[in-house]
Amino acid sequence: MRIFRDHAHLEEVLGGVTKWERTLQALRAEGRPLGVMYSVGDSLTTMREHTTALATDAFVARRRYLYVLSPVDGDAEIESAPVATLEVAARYSNLTDRQYLYGEGKRYTVPRGAVLVAGPDEAVRVLPAPGTTAVVAHVTVEGATFHNK
Repeated sequence: MRIFRDHAHLEEVLGGVTKWERTLQALRAEGRPLGVMYSVGDSLTTMREHTTALATDAFVARRRYLYVLSPVDGDAEIESAPVATLEVAARYSNLTDRQYLYGEGKRYTVPRGAVLVAGPDEAVRVLPAPGTTAVVAHVTVEGATFHNK
């Protein structure tokens, strides 16, 4: 897992790669309604939502997509742990690309405007932060570009 201090830092480190350029465009999109999922083919999906709606009791791990979270109007709290250190609560679903897990993780604050990127070997759970909205993106782990764009 990595937390970039802001969009510019993510662009500095990963910019020039089409999938990250598209991800940054999605993170910067304003005026989108809450709870509506948008996609760029099957390589990137994004949604703006309150952290209270994104919060889960269990950790969530993904195998085919990186988990990206960027708070818009407040700091977000998350908990993260390596998948290998957690207990399986529900088997992996190929349909949803999710596996639910329980255990102990480390708590992190993702400041407003920062960008968290978690890989397929990490599980994340968003903690409810009333009044905080975040943009969540699921970015394909495959390749450096989006094949359909």
